[in-house]
Amino acid sequence: NREDLYSLFSLLPQKYTDLPTSIAENVAMADRKDIDEERLWKALETAGIADRIRQLPGGVETSLNKQFDAHGVNLSGGEMQKLLLARALYHRAPILILDEPTAALDPIAEHEMYLKYNQIAENTTSVFISHRLASTRFCDRIYLLDGANFAECGTHEELMAKNGKYKELFDIQSKYYKEGTNGEE
Repeated sequence: NREDLYSLFSLLPQKYTDLPTSIAENVAMADRKDIDEERLWKALETAGIADRIRQLPGGVETSLNKQFDAHGVNLSGGEMQKLLLARALYHRAPILILDEPTAALDPIAEHEMYLKYNQIAENTTSVFISHRLASTRFCDRIYLLDGANFAECGTHEELMAKNGKYKELFDIQSKYYKEGTNGEE
């Protein structure tokens, strides 16, 4: 059954569509009468967007997209990414797929997400897709893709010790973050 198959997955996509409905309906993807309020707020809290939603005059009843509702709100890219994470968490599927989940977050919000990742992925099998290799350090197993093939697999430490493609890419990316450098050797 296709519906049973779909129910196994929660997705935080890179590209998304926000609906011109309330924040609550966007997160739950359901009619307001069918939304579990406690579950909604737990998802918003875990995603790190609850305080921002509480600041809105209409709270979770605030409409997304000012184009359709003058009293609505247009969230920033990082706020929308957190709202999409709340959507994925609300559905509590056993498999959580996060596609570049920190791409629109500032460095502080990104760090907070990494610190909360075990809570975010609790009771799920999670797939964390990222081009930023620094964000893979907390993963149990890393698969480096080269085209459509697995080039390397292991923990961060194992892949660094292999001295292969992962280490090469990690070193290239990380040199731009090292204090006192401009990326040059």
